[in-house]
Amino acid sequence: MPERLTEAQLGERTKRVAASNHRFGRVLSIIGVVLAAIALLLVVGGGIALTLVDGARAGGADESTADSAAGVLTGAMTLPPGALALFAMCALVAGEQLRRGSISKNPNPPDTLLPSASYVSRFNVLPYRWHIFWVAVGLVISFVLVGIPVISWFTGGWPESVREEDAFSGFWIIYGSLAFAVTVAAATSLLKKRLFLRAVASGRATAAGGPGKSFWRWIDFRWRFDLWLAGIGGLGIALSFTVFSGAVGPDGDADEAAAAILPFIGILGAGVVLVVLGAIAAAQFWRAGESLGSGESVT
Repeated sequence: MPERLTEAQLGERTKRVAASNHRFGRVLSIIGVVLAAIALLLVVGGGIALTLVDGARAGGADESTADSAAGVLTGAMTLPPGALALFAMCALVAGEQLRRGSISKNPNPPDTLLPSASYVSRFNVLPYRWHIFWVAVGLVISFVLVGIPVISWFTGGWPESVREEDAFSGFWIIYGSLAFAVTVAAATSLLKKRLFLRAVASGRATAAGGPGKSFWRWIDFRWRFDLWLAGIGGLGIALSFTVFSGAVGPDGDADEAAAAILPFIGILGAGVVLVVLGAIAAAQFWRAGESLGSGESVT
């Protein structure tokens, strides 16, 4: 029969496993950051490279060669950045969970009709300075990918002046809108943390929760609908500007621009409403009776 481990030996093995998981989490997080950086490089670099190809074409370069290069660059900006971003997200989520905490089986899964939480995670929340830093990074990326093309529609400048403008400006806005959605969700998470810690300091946030505990636990803790609402709202805000594409600028039409105002207001307004609802829901997290640095699986 295998020899049973003593309590001290079990404790030592638990520490070794935890340390190993933390190291593996750091590796996963680094991989996620690298993949995200490559995805961003493909989107931004592809647009800049297409601009250079257009300039070479204008300078007398061979048309067929320029078209072939433009086709390769356009292809590199379509699916690859999205696939890399997806893998980056998977690596970062798992990596940060392991780097800053642990994932284990839930000893007391809730008895509900919906899928039970068979696993729970406990982790240290991100420090304020890092949280603010990543929100700032997201805002910069969002402005570059969304702001520059939108401004060019109104001014007629780069990248609107490039022949392949539609080939990369559209991808910039798509990926930029997704980046802005994540950024708004991150900003809402920062607000959620700030208000929850204030509730803890005031004594309102306890394990007993507050009024509507079951509802707010389901919304804010189990499914994170507060962050989803804010993120989808951010996506709508960024995409609302696309209604002006082709309707404004030196070659735009005044009637088309006027007709685009109402849809713009409608999409923008809906996005703002969702962000506000997400922020309001995030402010109620203290009622859930859960700690901020925790989560549970859906199965």
